[in-house]
Amino acid sequence: MKKTIFFFFFLISINAFAGKSEYGNIGLESTGDTTVIPQILALPLASYIGKPVDSLLSILPQSFDRKSFLPARLGYMKGIYLSYGTHESNICHVEIFWDTIQHLPVPNYNPSAGWDMSLAKLETISYIKVIKNNTICIYGCHNPRYY
Repeated sequence: MKKTIFFFFFLISINAFAGKSEYGNIGLESTGDTTVIPQILALPLASYIGKPVDSLLSILPQSFDRKSFLPARLGYMKGIYLSYGTHESNICHVEIFWDTIQHLPVPNYNPSAGWDMSLAKLETISYIKVIKNNTICIYGCHNPRYY
């Protein structure tokens, strides 16, 4: 009896997780792009290369859910990103890269200290990427230097 109950709950749990997985949603209609993608792509993004990060942040939609650093390796970062969206199939990331670090203290081997976002805004933009649904590059693609 215990084995039967265990097996029953096991099947239910697998079914519940499959409904949330990438493979469990094959054939279902996606909600599409976030509403910010057309707004972001309408901006002259290439004209912000060589300018401070803050200049781009000031014109991007302010409805982002998260702003964080793009870590490169222990103690270093390669830029910042903004995340827009409501769930997995309706998300957009704007990744802002820099090649040289002038204002942030690097390396930073103390993870609890973190980096100061106000100093990151002073860094110079080297490259910009826009990613849809975590995997589809829609702007700034095909440059292996900025992965």
